[in-house]
Amino acid sequence: MSSQARVEKIQEQVAWFSVIWLAAANLVGLWLAILLLWPSLGNLYGKLGYGRWMPLHMDWQLYGWCSMPSLGLVALRFGKHVEGGVVLCSRSFWIWSSVLLVGGVTWLLGDVTGKPFLNWSGFSRRYLLVALLVVWVMLLWSWWPRFSHLKGTRSKLDFALDGLALAMLGCVPWALFWVSDASIYPPVNPHSGGATGHSLMLSTLSIVVLMGALPGIVLGLKKREEVGRSSFIWFAVLYLASIALYQFIEHGNASNSDWDQIIGLGSLMIWPIMVAWVWNGFAWREGSRLWRGMFVFWWSLLAVSGWVFFLPDVLLAVKFTNAMVGHAHLAMAGMVSALNMIILTEMGGSSLVSDTLGSRGLTWAWNVGLFIFVGALMAQGVIEGKDPQRLFLFDTVSQLVYLLRLLSGALLLGCSFVWCRKLWIQKKA
Repeated sequence: MSSQARVEKIQEQVAWFSVIWLAAANLVGLWLAILLLWPSLGNLYGKLGYGRWMPLHMDWQLYGWCSMPSLGLVALRFGKHVEGGVVLCSRSFWIWSSVLLVGGVTWLLGDVTGKPFLNWSGFSRRYLLVALLVVWVMLLWSWWPRFSHLKGTRSKLDFALDGLALAMLGCVPWALFWVSDASIYPPVNPHSGGATGHSLMLSTLSIVVLMGALPGIVLGLKKREEVGRSSFIWFAVLYLASIALYQFIEHGNASNSDWDQIIGLGSLMIWPIMVAWVWNGFAWREGSRLWRGMFVFWWSLLAVSGWVFFLPDVLLAVKFTNAMVGHAHLAMAGMVSALNMIILTEMGGSSLVSDTLGSRGLTWAWNVGLFIFVGALMAQGVIEGKDPQRLFLFDTVSQLVYLLRLLSGALLLGCSFVWCRKLWIQKKA
């Protein structure tokens, strides 16, 4: 099998696994939306009520749909160089899927930490560690034999960089195992109990670096000759300025009432446009064009709403409402989903993946459905913020909003099922 054919096979595999977990997590999400409208249905399954299903929805979205394309990039990086790379990647995807299945069973049984997105507890926590170490050893096995075939400076440099990346990846299993400890918590805002401005700023700046490196370094796209270097220069200058600003704001358990935290977080709103400017300097495939626009759109909304919600009076009103749920969906269903579609489309030359995930009809359906979904949650959040009784009293307006959420969620689930079906049919063909 040629190297290009190997890359396309791996791309098709990771796309298939990714949309399968998207559909599974969305199916659980639809069930949660149904339970919000008709809570009595939860009695049909004994202890398997809303609280048991919620970790399944959240963590399958994060560790399934949101993580599988990243695992695919790593597996592709190491698997494309060896003859058995397709099998190696397939096994790594199955191993990671088994982690999600084990986690799902234990979460439904009530074995959780209570930490959002870090519910690995007991057996599932140990299984997570072992599975990730097995995947890491598989990557090591595919990397080391390349040493005897190194020719030229470029291949030696790639080998060394892959080795460095492998060493860093070796820390991930232990880091996840450690932070999943129920006693480990990050710095908190003493006035709100939420995240601090400096921690949000640092995590976002980490994402900015990855987004800047995505087209050229991660995906290996070629630069457009007609585009100059001004965007890259401004990107570097503004990033250094952001790092300098981060050094000046207070760290630790800082309050969202402090102006330095507000200014620091507000400075992040420029980055969606800056990243879009840098991305414009590369030759992308046509199949990812609409998703790139959606990525910038959702990230921009996320940055603005995140800053507004951080303001003291606003946060006090919305922090226990559906507005925060809507904000979370801006991040995962909006920004991260668009990013994943870009990665899956651009990581190889498979027309099967590009035609399926780049379908304009499905892309618009997903994003319009999500806009309605988030809008419904935000509207309900405003109602609850103005009248906290609405958190507990389910009136006609709330019922209509939740019904709109259910219908738009069904549209999102339908899109994910269609992607699964199309990939499966074309793969069989």
